[in-house]
Amino acid sequence: MYQGEYILEMRNIVKVFPGVRALDGMSIKIRPGTVHAIAGENGAGKSTLMKVINGDYAPEEGEVVYKGKTLGKRTIMETIQMGISMIRQEMNPIRQMTIAENIFLGREPQKRKGFVDFKKLNENTNELLKELNMPFEASQKMDTLSIAAQQQVEIAKAISCNASVIIMDEPTSAISDHEIEILFEQIRNLKRKGVAIIYITHKMDEIMEIADEVTIIRDGAWISSGPIGDYTSDKIISLMVGRKISNIFPKEKAPIGDTVLEIRELCSRGVFRNISFSVKEGEILGFAGLVGAGRSEVMRAVFGLDEYQSGEIFVNGKKAEIHRTEDAIAAGIAMVSEDRRAEGIIPVRSARENITLPFIKKFRKHGLISKKAESRTAEKMIEKFQIKVSTPEQEIRNLSGGNQQKVILAKWLLGNPKVLILDEPTRGIDVGSKSEIHRLMCEYAKQGLAIIMISSELPEVLGMSDRIIVMREGRISGELIREEADQEAIMRLAT
Repeated sequence: MYQGEYILEMRNIVKVFPGVRALDGMSIKIRPGTVHAIAGENGAGKSTLMKVINGDYAPEEGEVVYKGKTLGKRTIMETIQMGISMIRQEMNPIRQMTIAENIFLGREPQKRKGFVDFKKLNENTNELLKELNMPFEASQKMDTLSIAAQQQVEIAKAISCNASVIIMDEPTSAISDHEIEILFEQIRNLKRKGVAIIYITHKMDEIMEIADEVTIIRDGAWISSGPIGDYTSDKIISLMVGRKISNIFPKEKAPIGDTVLEIRELCSRGVFRNISFSVKEGEILGFAGLVGAGRSEVMRAVFGLDEYQSGEIFVNGKKAEIHRTEDAIAAGIAMVSEDRRAEGIIPVRSARENITLPFIKKFRKHGLISKKAESRTAEKMIEKFQIKVSTPEQEIRNLSGGNQQKVILAKWLLGNPKVLILDEPTRGIDVGSKSEIHRLMCEYAKQGLAIIMISSELPEVLGMSDRIIVMREGRISGELIREEADQEAIMRLAT
């Protein structure tokens, strides 16, 4: 165990990207055996700071000091070998490989001639999974796992490195309450061993429960640091955004019109069965349930991402044959997937290109794409959705998670859909951006858009829904109207 007062220090870190000063003299000190929460809006510089720590980025000014020594330029693997590991918000597993191969990638046990010892690899992985109370097998392929399961594997991977510092970037964004309890117990065990945890989350209740200290940053600059006992949730939020957020769930009444989407007896073998529901113009229909209940799988089938064996889909009273995403889009259905990186964006393309791509034919003139018209439209959507970009040509991978999510929303709403499906629309998004997305939902509902929202956050489901459908084990277990719904009623149906 490191005996110094601070195991890790960031001293006057400056990081500049074209047109953006992402970090502006950032200084933070981390003590061994503590959980240090980093709070800030999307775009505040949290992820950039973490990438400076783990060797992704080299700062223009300042220094990173680890165990009393200044770190120079290094690779991510060298940083891991030093004892600093990171659980990333945007997971990037090698989906065709096993859990064991993903966890120990680059660190595989080897036989004498340099070949991987797969028997020992699987044994080590199964021991780790058992120790962490994770219900998986080493030989399972990553592409068979849900987003929540993949996130648990990322947590196991970080812990397997025997690190002295573990950075956790939104580690609970896709896992259930029960799995969060297990994670927090793992964090407490790591603290007892002297491991420092840098914990990034937008969930105030988690910060108040698990953190020992907190640092608030805004616009790339340090704002405040101190023991968690010196702060309340409201104080942290106020310091994060520089203003008071009076209503995170600005639900407004919208005129409820005719039925737009109706699902009858939809079934997918071994996944969900006998799913029937409808959603009307101006209505926000919430879907609640535990992770694995089948909510996302139903919506993926409705949008043509996954197959279903039987059942019918009607849009405006007419039967829609949906077997591909093109069929769904043509019918007037749009979907924001829960896996933003894999299914929502093209990381190496600009914000402009991501916004206009599904409807690029609209900008074709005499067989050629009018970039001027395309740019004009993208700029209007960027302004309307308050997307923070240095220029519309900025690559979307360099935007914060909240701004990426707003680009995805802008993209689908550009097509004027009749139905918008939102799967975990505010996962990993700060309080300010969350409030903006909720406001946009209300605005479009007032214009007659039918919205389906899946969320694992019960306050969000309760705060934004006109009606709530609860799923359990691949079936609908109940339905609640806004006036009768509360957390207890939802959990009773979910469990």
